[in-house]
Amino acid sequence: MGLWKALGYIAPHWTPKQQRAIEADLQLSGTSFNEPKYLQAACETTISATLGCMFPGSFVYERKIKPPKDVDCSFERGGFTFNFEIKCPDYSKKQAIDEAHAFKIGAFGRMEDYQSIVESLQREVFNIEANPNADLNKPLIKQQHMDNKLKDFLLSAHGKFADDCQEDELNVLVVCCPDQMSMQAWFFYMFGLQGLLTPGSYHPPKEYSNVDSVILTNVYHRHYDYKNKDKLSDHWDWRKSFNLIFSNPLRKREKKEASWKLVDLIPNHSLEVMNFDMKNGLDEMRIVHFIVEELLAKGEYYFQPEI
Repeated sequence: MGLWKALGYIAPHWTPKQQRAIEADLQLSGTSFNEPKYLQAACETTISATLGCMFPGSFVYERKIKPPKDVDCSFERGGFTFNFEIKCPDYSKKQAIDEAHAFKIGAFGRMEDYQSIVESLQREVFNIEANPNADLNKPLIKQQHMDNKLKDFLLSAHGKFADDCQEDELNVLVVCCPDQMSMQAWFFYMFGLQGLLTPGSYHPPKEYSNVDSVILTNVYHRHYDYKNKDKLSDHWDWRKSFNLIFSNPLRKREKKEASWKLVDLIPNHSLEVMNFDMKNGLDEMRIVHFIVEELLAKGEYYFQPEI
């Protein structure tokens, strides 16, 4: 699916104002180009267009559940309503860190002494004055930690979803990720130490309890630098992405039937990852191991292989 075909699936459902907004965000005209803005728009368009293609009879673009606020899109199937809010962070800082000539350190989940550990390593191990063997030109830097960004996404989505949804209406937050390691990290932002979808969350879960499910998707990976990803195709078709679906255990209502219906409707690898037989490595890296050992090893290219 190409861009123009994707827009064709949304076109029957948009207003002239919405059309102008999409085209402006995708920067289809003009001489300047804002890449983060484009990538956000590309991810939203891809997901919305695919849902418009799959569920044309019930698809609603930018449904106003709490006017004037709206969710990105909505559709109905089998007696259930599914509301989608799509978020795509700006990964410019992450990309700069990834490309830096440096040692990188990160943490899954929140560690209370994390900052002091990093500073101690920088001072005692990676400092030429304290360690003559240290590489002066290769410092230790922190990887970007984005759990606060997830918190912002959850709070924003909560404010757009209805407070009194019944069992037949599911509210879904979609987070777009740039690579497999980031997907693993976002998983731990939800379910790791002080994770936002755990009872020990560092922020009150009741403030985003309107969010019933979270989908992690690599649609960002598919759009970013797409010209150099020869193993990937159909960038505007969300069904070709690697998707993982998670229920928010702290949601207001059980919505078990609607949650399983979502798993049936949206192509995903959630159950395969959960049931993957971990023979090597740590279980904390289950998502990454599944992608490398189960998919890439079999020539299933949801991610561009690293050289």
